[in-house]
Amino acid sequence: MLYLKKSKIVLLFKIITCVCLVLAIFTVSNFIHKYKFYKDASFDKGIITMLSDKGDYIVVNIKSHHKNYKAYIKIENDLDFGDEISFKYVNKEVYKNTIPNTFNYKKYLKSKNINQVIIIESYKKISSNWYYKFKGTIYKKILKRKSRNYIFTFLCGDKSYLDNDVKMSYMNNGISHLLCVSGFHVVFIFSMIIDILRHFIKSERVILFILMIFALFYLILTSFMIALFRAIVMYFFAHINRGKTKQIPSIYYFLFTLAISLVFWPNIIYDIGFYYTYVLTFFLIASNFKLNNLIKVTFFCFVISAPITIYLNYNLNFLSFIFGVLASYAVCYLLYPLCFLAIFSNILDCILYKLSYYFETMNLYLNNINIFKIVIPKISIFIVIIIYVIYLIYILKQNKICIYLYLLIFLYMLFSKYFDDSIYVYFIDVRQGDMSVIISKNFKTVTVIDTGGIVDEKFLKNSTKQFLYSVGVKKINTLILTHGDYDHMGEAINLVNNFNVEKVIFNCGEFNDLEKELIKVLHKKKIEYQSCINKLDNLYFLNTRKYNNENDNSNVIYTEINRYKFLFMGDAGVDKEKDILNKYNINNIDILKVGHHGSKTSSRKEFIDKIDPKYSIISVGKNNRYGHPNKEVLENLEDSKIYRTDQDGSVMFKIKKNKLKIET
Repeated sequence: MLYLKKSKIVLLFKIITCVCLVLAIFTVSNFIHKYKFYKDASFDKGIITMLSDKGDYIVVNIKSHHKNYKAYIKIENDLDFGDEISFKYVNKEVYKNTIPNTFNYKKYLKSKNINQVIIIESYKKISSNWYYKFKGTIYKKILKRKSRNYIFTFLCGDKSYLDNDVKMSYMNNGISHLLCVSGFHVVFIFSMIIDILRHFIKSERVILFILMIFALFYLILTSFMIALFRAIVMYFFAHINRGKTKQIPSIYYFLFTLAISLVFWPNIIYDIGFYYTYVLTFFLIASNFKLNNLIKVTFFCFVISAPITIYLNYNLNFLSFIFGVLASYAVCYLLYPLCFLAIFSNILDCILYKLSYYFETMNLYLNNINIFKIVIPKISIFIVIIIYVIYLIYILKQNKICIYLYLLIFLYMLFSKYFDDSIYVYFIDVRQGDMSVIISKNFKTVTVIDTGGIVDEKFLKNSTKQFLYSVGVKKINTLILTHGDYDHMGEAINLVNNFNVEKVIFNCGEFNDLEKELIKVLHKKKIEYQSCINKLDNLYFLNTRKYNNENDNSNVIYTEINRYKFLFMGDAGVDKEKDILNKYNINNIDILKVGHHGSKTSSRKEFIDKIDPKYSIISVGKNNRYGHPNKEVLENLEDSKIYRTDQDGSVMFKIKKNKLKIET
């Protein structure tokens, strides 16, 4: 009779799980359909749910009755967690993802369920909320600690205190899952708590009750972080299930937590951590993997997470497995436990600060080792799904054919670019700057002209590197710098450090400070460099004379690609344009990279009429302080098709069998 009752409980749980999954599908669909970014209104009221000091301004998250804000406050304030305020604001523009395959800020905001980004001009306190006040008290205590970056990361699941370069390096090294509070951390800390409590309490039920109170407290502290919620619920299910004659299969309470997560937090479908934690957990359950050997677990996680890492980062570092083993031991047995203790001890805080510094430094160092790093161009999500289906079949059936299928797909991902007979010319939106990339047929050569120098948005810092990885670039045959201004070469050292650069070409004239800094790096890496050259392969440098300013000394580059004529003007002004017309016979240009971002100091009518471009590319920042592009320049170019990076984003010209295809 008891057995039947337990069977009915198991059956009931399975039915509830299926109902929750159906409900989750409807909830997510409804969220996607109804979610939007707002740009209306100028007054509202809400509760401050998160607050951080960014130096010149305060960033707060505000929850109102119908939407969520990310707000910037540049005024003196006395705000605190849990304060309910009425406020007057203006909208802060959320830029679109204008560089292909790079960080999408709008998706990031969606993952945080933020509907509007604003700047608060004035506010008035109304009341306070006890829940967020309680959370704020703990947060403020953590903020006083030197090691707060990692306490927030490991305990609160808040990685916003880590530098963007650091977060990207963890992802590239394949250990970003260690930064999420997950099953490993929960099992470790709960086991430690149980061992301590058993010295004082004999009743297992009392211990379990205390553990549940602690778990609830932990979930409140992390605002019910999804990875932690899943890990805690599954831990207690497994604990309750232990020793039962009729158990609920692990896959069902996995699906139950997945469904509940999607019902209450549908925005997590935009969160990268969501995919890592649920995919890894699913395959751990499917394979009946035991969490008793950290080396095996690390290798398993490396293999299972590889398709997601490749899909998101376009590269895979095989050193990350070795480092992953060391990192797993360091996190589980040192950093994570110390995070709890460092909150209450200054000495342990100093120890954690030093250990996390060494951990971070080692991670950044390994990220810059490119020998064991493979670059894979952006792959379709369908390929990722196929790989996981192959994984699952192999785990369930142990069929060796799956290994060969996986190797075939991996080789296809790695080498398919070498069979592409198209030629690509990209004009990258690096805001107020220039960057062009030429990829020849079958990936024989990669030429980069200028690098840009993004300074206005920190989340775009690694965007050029990520873009190059996404199109399969690991080696740059030639890096050409038209001149030494920051908006044309600000990212040059970053590219030299992250890619195998064969040679660098400078313009005519004296080297400035930026160029001298780059040359030091080139000497250190033994990279060849030249300046003031006339020809390189099919690239012609239209040198005229030396000028007394950096802009007119720009490298102006002419090339023909499958009969299409390209002209890259750098920041050359009207004086150099006159000299080019006098010295060279240039006409009927197909694609013109307009000089000096469309400034009135270049692109005079006589020059444009002579070269007669069909397409004109103006690389310019949105709402830039210089007023580029100039109205008169736009009138001079009106007979050509104009593409502007501030309006069209990055522009791609694809040449295949003498046919031209343009994408923005």
